[in-house]
Amino acid sequence: MIKRADEFMVKEIMKMEYYQDNNRRMAEYRIEHSRRVANIAKNIASSEGFDEDYAYIGGLLHDIGYAIDYKTKEEYCNHGRYGAKIARPFLLELGINEDIVNEICYGIAIHVDDEADFNGERTALALCIGDADNIDRFDAFRLYESVLDANYRELPLNEQYEFCTKRIERLKLLADFPMSSKTARDLWQEKIRYQISFIERLKKQVDNSYLQID
Repeated sequence: MIKRADEFMVKEIMKMEYYQDNNRRMAEYRIEHSRRVANIAKNIASSEGFDEDYAYIGGLLHDIGYAIDYKTKEEYCNHGRYGAKIARPFLLELGINEDIVNEICYGIAIHVDDEADFNGERTALALCIGDADNIDRFDAFRLYESVLDANYRELPLNEQYEFCTKRIERLKLLADFPMSSKTARDLWQEKIRYQISFIERLKKQVDNSYLQID
C-alpha cells in the first residue's frame, strides 16, 4: 500500500503545470517534503499507539492538492480540501476501511487551515498529518531556506541583526503552538529550540563583527 501511495503521490504532484514548466526541482522538493512528513507521522503513530502505515500514507498524500495551480492565497488554502477529494477514491481502491479513509482524508483536508468541507472527527490519525507537516516546515531545510530567502549574506550588519532579532521573537511565540499529542509537541519544540539556537549564534556573530573600544 505504501509503495502504491508513494507512486500515486508523485504522479499527482507532477501534474501541476508550474512544476512541469518552470522548476522541476520544486516538484522534487514537494515530493521529498511529503516523504519526510510521512516519516514524521509514522514516528508519532509509533509513539502514540495508532496505526503507523495509515499515518505514513496520510503523510505521503497530504499535499497532492498541489496537482492544480493556485493563483491567490485564498485558493492556495484549498489545497488540503482538494487533496482530500483526490485521495479518497484512491484510498478506497487500496481496500482501506471507509472509516479509516475518512480519517486520513479529514486530516489531509484540515492540515492547511483547520477546515474541511465534509464531516469528520479530529482523531489522533487525522491530526498527526497536520502536526507532521508543521514539524517538517520548521526543520533544518526550512531554516536554511529562511536565511537564503532573506538574502542574509548580502544584508548590511544592522539588517542582519534585525533579521535575527525578529526571527527569534517569532520562534519564541511559536514554541507553544498547539500539537495534538505529546510526541508531536516534543518534536515541535525540539525543532523550535534548534532554530532559536542557530539564529542566536548568527546574532552573536553580528555582535562580534563590530569594533569594540573600551
